Amino acid sequence: MLVRQLHKQVRVEVVEPNPSLPFRTFRDPAGSVEIRRDGVYRTVLSPYDADILAFLETSLASELVAQGQLVASEVVASASDIQPLVVRHPRVSFRSYPWEWSPRLWLAAAELTLNLCSELLREGWILQDATPLNVLFRGMQPVLVDVLSVRRADAHLPIWYAYGQFIRTFLLPMLAFQRLGWPLQATMLRRDGYEPEELYGALPWYARLHQPALSSVTLPVLLARHTRIGGASFISRSVNDPEIAKQVILKTLARLGSRIRGIMPSRRPSAWTDYAQTATHYSAEDHVGKREFVIRSLAASKPERVLDIGSNTGVYSAIAADGGAEVVAIDTDLQTVDRLCVSFDRSGKNILPLCVDLSHPTPSVGWRNQESASFLDRCYGHFDMVMMLAVLHHLLLRSQVPLDRIAVLCRDLTTRNIVIEWVPSTDVKFKELVRGRDTLYAHITEAAFRDAFVKYFYVVAETKLSNDRILIHFRKNGY
Repeated sequence: MLVRQLHKQVRVEVVEPNPSLPFRTFRDPAGSVEIRRDGVYRTVLSPYDADILAFLETSLASELVAQGQLVASEVVASASDIQPLVVRHPRVSFRSYPWEWSPRLWLAAAELTLNLCSELLREGWILQDATPLNVLFRGMQPVLVDVLSVRRADAHLPIWYAYGQFIRTFLLPMLAFQRLGWPLQATMLRRDGYEPEELYGALPWYARLHQPALSSVTLPVLLARHTRIGGASFISRSVNDPEIAKQVILKTLARLGSRIRGIMPSRRPSAWTDYAQTATHYSAEDHVGKREFVIRSLAASKPERVLDIGSNTGVYSAIAADGGAEVVAIDTDLQTVDRLCVSFDRSGKNILPLCVDLSHPTPSVGWRNQESASFLDRCYGHFDMVMMLAVLHHLLLRSQVPLDRIAVLCRDLTTRNIVIEWVPSTDVKFKELVRGRDTLYAHITEAAFRDAFVKYFYVVAETKLSNDRILIHFRKNGY
């Protein structure tokens, strides 16, 4: 494939061993990207600069930016004999990665990629890359951030060169998740996706004979075996009629969209998907009291960016978003996160649901562990409000993280406010997690909790529910 041929030409830049220096991407032979405080700076090398400048001047590019499908671009340094073209993009508020997405976000990113490619093709352009790593989310809205993926289309070539990459990085991970139970989080270690051979050996024989495995796994494996034993080689052929070439690719894109939608998993219940409806340790009065306390805390703080840890059904994420905040809602349960995506899809609320376990947060990965930042690194300095409702006892008892460590993490996660729920040892959920080990956890008391947090925060407001749970609005010392 063209993409693989290009990768062979990659110029690897020398990166100084100073972790504080900005990291510039290096895998794309057409240029590199550097994230700075005032934007994302993209260096575009010759001869690729001519295409990107021509595309950015089209009305189509402006329309895609206005629709939120394509990141905006501003030329800050024109190409010359002594410097390459430099383009600046606005930063997407919070970066997320495919291994933190639920299936609904995977589908949204895939459909954006296919739909964008179709729109580009109708105007004489095409996407030469098709990977979920080129997509970020503003709330639930996907946006393509790699403008260097746009190239002029060969009017006589009825082939989408990014087809194989789309299969490996979009379709096969979803197929492996749905048919084999391979976790989507495993894609963190599979930047280039899966090869058909990997799934072929794992799929049962009958699954290999049905779409999308038949065309995306079985036939590629069989054809590869044929060519290895001296079979015919396959070459791309151009056609005389550009309209025929265009229609062939458009049909390919539509077929891919149909196939990835066809393997979307159905809604599966989990222990947490109906938690808000089935929780018996809250009375109706408690639910109302908790909601009103959160509303008052948000009104008093007026946060711009909120991290909702243990968001579950997203009740409190929605309240924060309705108040004008950008919200990142995290939960450990993939099915719950996926339901959250469905419920907020097309709602207009600025909420990004992600599957993240705070006790085992997403690490930094890639070359020198710098290509994809850790979840905590992306959080530091970003949120002025953190909500930890019915989460603390899970960290203390299930994950066995000490109170003082949690308090330090909370200090680092928020620039100003945190709303936290204390669950006493008499609570039924506390007892479920202790499992008879009361002596071992006897040190976890309300007094110890307050002592740990008042080192970094002071109490703005608090309330005690009838079930003896305590809600506290803390603010960082010095504010």
